[in-house]
Amino acid sequence: MIVAIDAGNSEVKVASERGLDRFSSAIGEYRKRNITEKHGKDDMVFKYGERRGFAGTLALYESEYGGAIMGESKAHDDAKLRVLLALHRLGVSDSYDIVVNQPISMHNDTEKKAIKDMLKGEHEITVNNSKKKFEIANVTIAAEGGVAFWAKPRTGIVRIIDVGGGTVNCATILDKRFIDRDSFTLPFGMKTVKNADPNELVRGVVMNTTKKWNANDIVYVVGGAAKVLTPIFTQYYPNAIALNPMFKTQEVDAIFANVIGALAIGSAVYAERY
Repeated sequence: MIVAIDAGNSEVKVASERGLDRFSSAIGEYRKRNITEKHGKDDMVFKYGERRGFAGTLALYESEYGGAIMGESKAHDDAKLRVLLALHRLGVSDSYDIVVNQPISMHNDTEKKAIKDMLKGEHEITVNNSKKKFEIANVTIAAEGGVAFWAKPRTGIVRIIDVGGGTVNCATILDKRFIDRDSFTLPFGMKTVKNADPNELVRGVVMNTTKKWNANDIVYVVGGAAKVLTPIFTQYYPNAIALNPMFKTQEVDAIFANVIGALAIGSAVYAERY
């Protein structure tokens, strides 16, 4: 099965032929609880190898060190766990071909090899007392932000602003080709700034993008905050729109733009296997 997974710093988003999924990216240490009250539908107790812990809503409320590791790379153990948790939740195959995202600034051969090496192979993970074994047969790594273009492709020049929890990915696509020189990652996001005013965050993004982008460019705004941020971006980019992609026959939230675009890439890359 082909699965696209955006193991973000705030939420994990998943797209496959079976549908869409999202859950909190938080991971924390395990401890014995006296009161086992539920905190949300995404409470998870996991065991992977020698590591045991809480994930999702349970980690947010019950782990002393619950949260998400921020940064410009997904080549770390927490990102690996997010991917495995996503596949466990899907739970419909013993072999997966996956597409995952990596921020533009770290989308290089060294980082991509590290991600592939940590994900490919057989895995056994237990979540909420349910043990599952599966293989990740192949891994494709897409450029975060830029991959959202394939959720709603078009000709001409398109700029993409993907505001995440820890980073902002700014991508340029020209006639369906990724333009590296006009694409970059900003090292801040919705959950890493001291000033949470969305107007100021947008201004911070625009200060960087207007060094190369033109005011009249088509701009796709993606991510969970797209609905709030897009009207602010239109003050600087009048043609900015929230990218609410179609999934099957339904328009869905812009938070799924990256994984729906990644699923389109996976369907092309892995076409010969299916």
